[in-house]
Parts: sequence; C-alpha cells; structure tokens
Amino acid sequence: MTTKEIPTEQLYSKIIEQASSVLKLSISQIKEKYTDYPLYLIDYIEKDIQEKSIEIRFHKEGITLTCTFDKDGNCDESFLFPDDAQIVEDFVSYLTDHHDYSFMKSRFMLGNCYLKIKELKEQRSDICLVFFQ
Repeated sequence: MTTKEIPTEQLYSKIIEQASSVLKLSISQIKEKYTDYPLYLIDYIEKDIQEKSIEIRFHKEGITLTCTFDKDGNCDESFLFPDDAQIVEDFVSYLTDHHDYSFMKSRFMLGNCYLKIKELKEQRSDICLVFFQ
C-alpha cells in the first residue's frame, strides 16, 4: 500500500465500526455479514484446547480483521492487522484526536467497546489493534 492509498479519517471511522460491529456475533452471523469479502476459517485443536477464529480480508483498506470466539461461540475480541506500519501511526493519530484514552487501563474508549494497541512478535505486522467489550 502506498502513501496515497492510506485511509482517510472517514475510512478510519468505518474501520472502527466494522471491527466493533463483529463483537458478540457468531461465526455464521459474521460469514453472512461479509459474504462479499474473502474469509478464512481457522480451527485450532491441541489436546483439550479447541479454538475457532475467522479472518476477513479488506484488500482496498489494506487490513485483515480476525475474530476470536468465546465458549458460547460469540466473538469476544477482534484484531485489526494493517499491512503497512504507516496505517498504524495514522490510525493512532486519528484515535488520539477523536476518542478518549484511559492511561490507567491503557486503552481507548470507543463508545460501544474498547481498543488496545498490542505489539506482536513473529507476526505479519509488528502491531495490531485489539477491540473488546
């Protein structure tokens, strides 16, 4: 993604809306909601651990949204993985300008959910944005 393709402020708002709107949805509801986007379903099984996740690819925006699920099968967290580090910097600037940040809890307050910035190791990107309630 080149600098010219980096999302605008309006698009950052839409990205937040998309990432927060999947919280509490089931896998089938998410699949139905994003029928026009590439989806990747993941089943992780190891000994007594069974986890499901789904990835939604937004090519135009240069991001991947990953949802994890609680024991009832509802999305409990969504993770936003940008392709470009510049998107993260610009997105954080947008968040700082438009949303309150709790220094005590290290998270942005987005109205219907919270957002934390997480540094990753051995991932496709160094940083992801975690949405949760």
